Amino acid sequence: MIIPKNLLDDVERILKDNNAYSISVVEPIRCSIKDGVIITCNAKPKDAEKIIIKLRELGLGEKGYGSLIMMPANITFSCRDEGLSDTKLSKLELFYKAQDMVKISEKTIIKVVLATIMGVIGLLENSIPTLIGAMIIAPLVDTVMASAIGSVLKSKELFIKGMAKELFFVFIIIFLSFLLAYIFHVPEKTLKIYLEESPLLFSAIVALVAGISGGLSIAGGKEYEMIGVTIDVSILLPSILFGLSLATLNEHYILLSFILLVINIILLDVGGYIGISYMIKRS
Repeated sequence: MIIPKNLLDDVERILKDNNAYSISVVEPIRCSIKDGVIITCNAKPKDAEKIIIKLRELGLGEKGYGSLIMMPANITFSCRDEGLSDTKLSKLELFYKAQDMVKISEKTIIKVVLATIMGVIGLLENSIPTLIGAMIIAPLVDTVMASAIGSVLKSKELFIKGMAKELFFVFIIIFLSFLLAYIFHVPEKTLKIYLEESPLLFSAIVALVAGISGGLSIAGGKEYEMIGVTIDVSILLPSILFGLSLATLNEHYILLSFILLVINIILLDVGGYIGISYMIKRS
């Protein structure tokens, strides 16, 4: 649908009240109405009919006042692929994208739990393939990017929601790792390798670079799943190490893993802020 930007809040409320999902907002390069934006979303047939009725009551769909188009769900449409909008995301588009990112679903919680189990096993067995699998499963990249977008857009609410989701997932990882440490034996050598023999500076650099790369990708409208793996490494691994260290009651390892976790969280968000800010200034 194409609507005037000043009706965006009203339209968003109608869509959400009628169970629309995968809501995406795009600021087009060219538009048939002044200050128009394109909204795409999915909805079940019965909900779609209600949405159309409500939107028409709002005055949309009339000549010169936006347009509404319904199409089967098996037909995919991309404004960027069709050349209707820039490849980079505008501030408005970033805001609405981040609003979806901060949502916590049952599916994402299950993925965090599974990634933690795999990550703990990968660490204890020193299995790189298992660790990589855990990073791929972990859905942590959205939490970092959402809080970074909130910082860039100066949206306190968005930043708080992003950080709350990030810390909530970190708590799940730490708690589950702590419990798994009592099921599996945690060799002190494992903690020593990751917390003493691996320089903290290298981990910090990786976190900062991963955050910047993620910010550049998401603000540039690019796919960021592969970069997300690096971001997941910078959160999942330190969280697991902290949980395992707590179980050993070794104060030295608890302190080192806590410092590593805090530094990585901060640098990921700082990196995301830098990357997103840079892309917005270029647009």
